[in-house]
Amino acid sequence: MDKRFYSEIENSFTSSRLSVYKQDGADDQTCLARYLYNIEVCKSLYSSLNIFEVTFRNAIDKVLCTVAGADNWYDILPLDSTSMKNINDAKHKIQKKGKTITHDRIVSELTFGFWTSLLTPRYSQAAFQSKIIKTCFKSVPTAQRNIKYLQIRFDKIRVLRNRVSHHERIIHWKNLASQHDELLESIKWLDNASYELACSCDTFSKVYTKSFKSYKRFVKRHWNKY
Repeated sequence: MDKRFYSEIENSFTSSRLSVYKQDGADDQTCLARYLYNIEVCKSLYSSLNIFEVTFRNAIDKVLCTVAGADNWYDILPLDSTSMKNINDAKHKIQKKGKTITHDRIVSELTFGFWTSLLTPRYSQAAFQSKIIKTCFKSVPTAQRNIKYLQIRFDKIRVLRNRVSHHERIIHWKNLASQHDELLESIKWLDNASYELACSCDTFSKVYTKSFKSYKRFVKRHWNKY
């Protein structure tokens, strides 16, 4: 491909970001094709990740409100120092924007990692954890309805979500298709309507099965002129 063009792209994206697509000795054309393919695969996962995260946090929030007997559960429940720091950081961000601290704004501001942390062993003795499992995940098969399994499942989704959000490479994952299946299944556990919505706009299978070769043809067609 056009060496000048690739050099300019490399200068803009940085060689370290592109180098992960050339670890097997791939040429510039293949590298750029893989990069574009990764963008499309990440984009195809975004809607389902979005729906899962919003449904997940709202389901847990409802349980915490019930357990605490008030919507400001974050000021009432026995949370550890790490969780309280997350909550205080969320409050600070809201205030920094010049807005009033409200329940809905705190729920929206808290990171996905905060919500998944509530389903870890450090809260195994907290009454709210068992309530979350019984209420939010009652449709999970009995053999899988335990904190160890759920923690592993949701931590995998968290890692996938973060890599997609930070534009990192995921196309090299051998289990990406199965992770996508688990993502949709997890949405179904939480809410059937949300699952139906996710399935209706999810394009992962269509994009993923194309492989990067179609993007290689695209790169060749546009930047193989010199």
